[in-house]
Amino acid sequence: DLHGGVEDAVEPVADRRDARRGRFEAEERGDGRYEHGRELAGVGSRRLVAVDTAELLGSYGEILAELRARGVVRTGNAPLGDYAEYAALDVYGGELAPNSAKSYDILAPDGRRVQVKARAVGPKTASSSTFSAFRSFDFDVATLLVFDASTYALLWAREVSPQEVELASRWSSHINGHLLRISRAQLLGVDVTRTFADAIG
Repeated sequence: DLHGGVEDAVEPVADRRDARRGRFEAEERGDGRYEHGRELAGVGSRRLVAVDTAELLGSYGEILAELRARGVVRTGNAPLGDYAEYAALDVYGGELAPNSAKSYDILAPDGRRVQVKARAVGPKTASSSTFSAFRSFDFDVATLLVFDASTYALLWAREVSPQEVELASRWSSHINGHLLRISRAQLLGVDVTRTFADAIG
């Protein structure tokens, strides 16, 4: 999930999740479909294939910053939701939640329902900034990931129970959901930064 409502303006959540599920399945099967799709999308040039993910995201962050300066885009969150779910799926295993599941993103092998929230922050990020709204607490753990907006490097990651999220967040009638400040979230739950950093590489 992303903050700022940008994701819904780009394409429906269900469509994005279907696309991500197909990508993950192709990678796991090793049937070559992901590589073929990447080439068709124009992203898989030989020059980029040799670059690791962290470097690609760092370059992407720089490009987005320049596009924001030119007024072409309004936020730097574009790939963040997908990347956060990709990392969480690597850590927890399991599978992406079905489209009908609105309160969690991953169903782990142990049965836990994992809600993934991510934000990119930088020097101009307001201290009052929040994660995207929690509209339900029908999950077992919220995984909160914060990345550097310019490099997409992971800054911290925490696992938080739904009870903690509900107590620490505030209700907003305007968006019909609970908002959790990033600064407060950093003090909640269990620190899993090292685990996610190792998974991201």
